[in-house]
Amino acid sequence: MHLLRRARIPLACLPAPLNRAKEGSPPLEPWRECDVLLDGDKVASVRESGTGAGDAPATRVTDLGGVLVFPGLLEVHTHLDKCHTWDRAPGVHSDFWESLGLLHADSVLWTEEDVYRRAEFAMRTTWAHGTRALRTHIDTNFRTGVGSLAAMSRLRAEWAGRVELQVVSLFAFKDFFGGAADHIVALAAKHKVNAMGGFPQPNPDLPRQLDSIMAAARELGIGLDLHVDESDLVAAECLRATAEAVLRNQFPYPVACGHNCSLSVQSPERARETIALVKEAGIGIISLPLTNLHLQGRARGPVAPGAKFGAPRTPQWRGLTLIHEFVEAGVTVACGGDNVRDAFIGWGDFDMVEVYVESVRLAHLDTRLAFSPAVVTTGPAAIMGLPGFGLVAPGSPADLVVFEARKLYSLLARPSTPRRFVHGEEFREALLPSFDEMDAWPKA
Repeated sequence: MHLLRRARIPLACLPAPLNRAKEGSPPLEPWRECDVLLDGDKVASVRESGTGAGDAPATRVTDLGGVLVFPGLLEVHTHLDKCHTWDRAPGVHSDFWESLGLLHADSVLWTEEDVYRRAEFAMRTTWAHGTRALRTHIDTNFRTGVGSLAAMSRLRAEWAGRVELQVVSLFAFKDFFGGAADHIVALAAKHKVNAMGGFPQPNPDLPRQLDSIMAAARELGIGLDLHVDESDLVAAECLRATAEAVLRNQFPYPVACGHNCSLSVQSPERARETIALVKEAGIGIISLPLTNLHLQGRARGPVAPGAKFGAPRTPQWRGLTLIHEFVEAGVTVACGGDNVRDAFIGWGDFDMVEVYVESVRLAHLDTRLAFSPAVVTTGPAAIMGLPGFGLVAPGSPADLVVFEARKLYSLLARPSTPRRFVHGEEFREALLPSFDEMDAWPKA
């Protein structure tokens, strides 16, 4: 056993009653200093520091000296099949649809080995940043699904016990209903995906389409994780249609919806009605602040003769969904990193600390500071169906991120604050892979 003394753990990541602020504690520092006993790969006990006289004797004791400690972080929404393709298919001028086209063209190169090589680099990166579980959407179609899903199955086995890798079968509804349904479902079953995905588009047949997707998922015994309303179109209400379909079908498995950008440009009354439906349907909401703020609201001036693009214009709208309103309604909310170094966005590093800090800044989660760590801990854990993850609580995985910062506001001010990691009862190495490795990769 290993006893870690004086760990300052965010209230959002503690079990009751430790998750309640002590009387007189500073409101801008919503953590509690605790002693954490680790036994093998699990947390055995958590007590407020100075009250652990009844703990079982530990074979090892480490005094952390009052630094911030988070549980292992969770990435709820990314794309391992697309990552690290930027060097060969950059989207310098891209909006959403152009980026999609660039990646579609690049996908002729997505063999099992190509996807495995890029995704394995990503897994080493996410482990080195302190992530304990990751959910990836994988394009599942006639062109790329076979090799990409095979690569994920290899990685899932190789990383078991370190990073819980979940897979969502992602497809265009036009493909599913255009002859690819049997192929998509068969691949999902073969590779034991965690959820069926897809990106529905507004159309008169959407209710029937959602009914059919839910029927397929029900047959597989899995839930849904959809990309919805990733635009500024007021009329885009796929989130609302999904909630109605869940209720209409009495769908028994978990449902999550990512992006949900259009909700923020709809009328307050309409948005409240949709949020109420989402709550009733039990849908988890995923916001992707970094990529959506990068992609949404792009504008250009007139195109000069002979030019492909007009001069860039300052964006007037950004792609955040109504995070605060969902939280107030009691909906489970999480934030994810989404795309990393592909045509949609040229940067990112599978670092959930970056996602957390930027989510606080961009979504004004400083006004819900005690809640804020939940977007990369307990929120993703609930959506991913991983009880005990995202917490420092008895029975939780013994995976911790130990920062040098002593205050939450210090971490938010300096996201580059050094961090160490605990895995099981031991501190572990955390070496980031070098981007120079990519220079040796095949170019085509």
